[in-house]
Amino acid sequence: MVLEVKKPRPIWEILFSTHHTDIGLLYIVSSVTFLMMGGALAMALRAELWLPGAQIIPSATDFHRIFTVHGTNMLFLWILPFGSGVGNYLIPIMVRYHDMAWPKLNAVAFWMIPVAAAMIWIGFSDTGWTAYPPYSTLRAPGPAADLWIFGAKILGISSVLGAVNFVVTILKCKHPDLPLMKMPLFSWSILITSLMIIVATPTFAAALIMLYTDRLGISGFFNPEMGGDPIAYQHLFWFTFHPEVYIFLIPAVGMLYETIPKFSRKPIFSYQSGVTAFVLLGIIGFASWAHHMFATGMSFTEKTVFMVGTLAAVPASAMHVFNWLATMWGGRIKFAAPMLFAVGAIMLFFASGAGGVVNTQMPLDFITHDSYWVVGHFHLMLMGTVSLGLTGFLYYLFPLMTGRMYNEKWAKIHFALAFVGVIFVFITQHLLGLYGMPRRVYDYIDSPELVIMNQIATIGAFTVGISYVIMVINMLRSAGKGKPADMEDPFKMGEEYYDYRRREPPVHQ
Repeated sequence: MVLEVKKPRPIWEILFSTHHTDIGLLYIVSSVTFLMMGGALAMALRAELWLPGAQIIPSATDFHRIFTVHGTNMLFLWILPFGSGVGNYLIPIMVRYHDMAWPKLNAVAFWMIPVAAAMIWIGFSDTGWTAYPPYSTLRAPGPAADLWIFGAKILGISSVLGAVNFVVTILKCKHPDLPLMKMPLFSWSILITSLMIIVATPTFAAALIMLYTDRLGISGFFNPEMGGDPIAYQHLFWFTFHPEVYIFLIPAVGMLYETIPKFSRKPIFSYQSGVTAFVLLGIIGFASWAHHMFATGMSFTEKTVFMVGTLAAVPASAMHVFNWLATMWGGRIKFAAPMLFAVGAIMLFFASGAGGVVNTQMPLDFITHDSYWVVGHFHLMLMGTVSLGLTGFLYYLFPLMTGRMYNEKWAKIHFALAFVGVIFVFITQHLLGLYGMPRRVYDYIDSPELVIMNQIATIGAFTVGISYVIMVINMLRSAGKGKPADMEDPFKMGEEYYDYRRREPPVHQ
């Protein structure tokens, strides 16, 4: 048993380090910080929607500013950096290399994020996180929208630099004795995600340049008065951001592949199918971007192609789910906090995936388009499946990063509140969409059904918010005064705790 806890290093050693574990820690800490900041904005939005009419936010413009920064923050400053942080921390270890391929470039990619975040938060644009023209090109307030564009641009460059570093580290720096088909599945998730970023992000980078030159009056790419087409921006945007949904999801899936076998005390059911499903999702992610645009006047043939392309993601996602369930089947599961979050993420994956299948069907999509159904589906996937998966893995990594154990009781309370809260807020938002409530609205009709459902959603949102406050307090206290962790077996698995990558489980006498 290894119970010795090393003395913490001075903070400046970590801030100015280029070592992969230090950069990973900076990513993780900053992403959790932005999670709490973006969550505070979400609480403000939900408090405003407690009742019809103005409540705590003075105007619709202020509401849209909060909405824009909340969405941008949660996607690009919480989910993406957390995946990069875990990747930085683990990938060199998993491929048996001493660091990332380019450590200094790795540090540069991280330190671009606070600069971009400052631009986005200081500007507080009201364009929406999608920044659709013509509003974003003709009428959006100048400095705020410009700062959002430059912040998004810097975040895109940071993502590409990090992705290139991951690809080179995995493909060129892995140990010669480690074949690709024996790497941990988390390594595969980061490899596929990085390749998707490299392919998808330049399209959005071009769209941002075109958007900015339109704002300057130099061009009219998206201005109908100058021969442009606002729908062209949507094609460019969604060519990046539908694959981006899988870029958000796939690292969380890779983390579940680390968590579930460990706490099931079984090897993964099918390594090959996991790799195959990752590759399929990476390809299919680029075949379905225009299903976000069924209501823009595309031809029936075009809509059919993108509908089929979207449905093709269902078998690949189902392969992952079957793999997890088959791994857990017959295992001696230990329901520590990481496993609870993993199981909760799988359950919500079913629910959010079912809502996504509805969105792919053209007749149903016209009914739910731009309604709270879409908001509920999107958030159930990202806050339910993805964020719960990331949070569970944060608990899993905590003793490995700090040498101390978190408080298990409060971690389980966090899970219970977060899981129930997510269901309350986002399942209810599906129902709000079916009752006809549009998305992105500052006010709504004063009907009993809409009022009670908005209040249920608000209660759920605050429940989730309280749960994450509990997490932060738990981790801060435990990092300084927590019980020293047994680094060989931090979760007390006993003799059945073994490396799931072995072909056969150990034989117990």
